[in-house]
Amino acid sequence: MPLAIEQRGFDEQGQRLRLISDGLDNLDPVLNAIASDLAQMWRDNIDAGPNDRWQVGPSYRASAFGGITLRDRGLMQASIVGQQTSPSEITVGSPLTVGDGWNLLAIHEFGADVIAKNKDWLTFCYPLASVADFGWARKKEITIPSRPTAPFDWERDELTPEADQLVHSRIDAYLAELCQ
Repeated sequence: MPLAIEQRGFDEQGQRLRLISDGLDNLDPVLNAIASDLAQMWRDNIDAGPNDRWQVGPSYRASAFGGITLRDRGLMQASIVGQQTSPSEITVGSPLTVGDGWNLLAIHEFGADVIAKNKDWLTFCYPLASVADFGWARKKEITIPSRPTAPFDWERDELTPEADQLVHSRIDAYLAELCQ
């Protein structure tokens, strides 16, 4: 006499386990959300202005022209994107370049020494302290100080505490949603 075993009451649990397993195999939704959130955090950090990681305070030049340091026309800030670049990796940054392909966001994040290359002088509009107007400055080289706003601590090679908390909360929420 053949033996038949019926499964009763486990179908729903088996289905839930399959959904959890599928969700863990496909992390695209949580990775895309984290990438988008970190990009927004970076943009928000630019809006927040000076922080304790900046080498110097607000830009005298930007303030004199009625702007906000790192904001100018907002092109750099608007160019920050976060995206999933592999099944288990995200990238957050900006493709915006200036000059000979310098990444504008990286210049401000890490600082840079800019040296006149194709001409004798670097020439740029600059507020004149002695006059209530603007003039042109000529320099052989300038140093752009670092003004980090990224949700990453480059010296420690880790997320800032705020970014780390955001990532953990996104992962926790994703896991909780899978387990419902």
